[in-house]
Amino acid sequence: MALLPGAVEEAFATLPIAGGSVEFEPDLLGFGYRNRHTHMFADVETQTLNQTLLGIPVEIRVNPQSFQWNYGDGASRATYEPGEPMPESWQGETVVKTNQETLTSHVYTETGRFPVSLATTFVGEYRAGGGPWIVIPGSVDVQASPGEADIWRVAARNVSGSCRNAVDWGCNGPVTLEPGDTPPKIFADQYDANGNWLGD
Repeated sequence: MALLPGAVEEAFATLPIAGGSVEFEPDLLGFGYRNRHTHMFADVETQTLNQTLLGIPVEIRVNPQSFQWNYGDGASRATYEPGEPMPESWQGETVVKTNQETLTSHVYTETGRFPVSLATTFVGEYRAGGGPWIVIPGSVDVQASPGEADIWRVAARNVSGSCRNAVDWGCNGPVTLEPGDTPPKIFADQYDANGNWLGD
């Protein structure tokens, strides 16, 4: 038993810990606007892994402690919360998901598609024979499955009133694509393979 803590530390550094994934709002698929908050979050959880070390059955529990985000535009930061999907409403008000600051949101100042990567730092503890949990010194960084932020600019025009016809500008029309652009993922089903809008 005296050698067990060292064996646990060694095992902790090489455990097959699931790093989770970078996630965006399910109804936006990474879509966001330039100079507005784009919300993302880490889908990761506490894990318990069973090992046999020095012939002794050992439970090792790993907990996500911090999150190092790389937003793909040169910016990065650490958070101590994984974030979560946004609610549809908050205190009776509808949540505007394309411009809501959260603990894990980021503001992009340029348009484009940006690879978002995440390294999660896990801390661990172990127990043998159903005994008390014992902290494992140190931590382990694990890469999450990356995501992609799809950032667009906003075009505005003055209109006389609310939408009355789906073909009116801004009601359900196409996103204007520049040469070489592909449509946002959330609107991809509205375009053909050449980027031409299919209409309703």
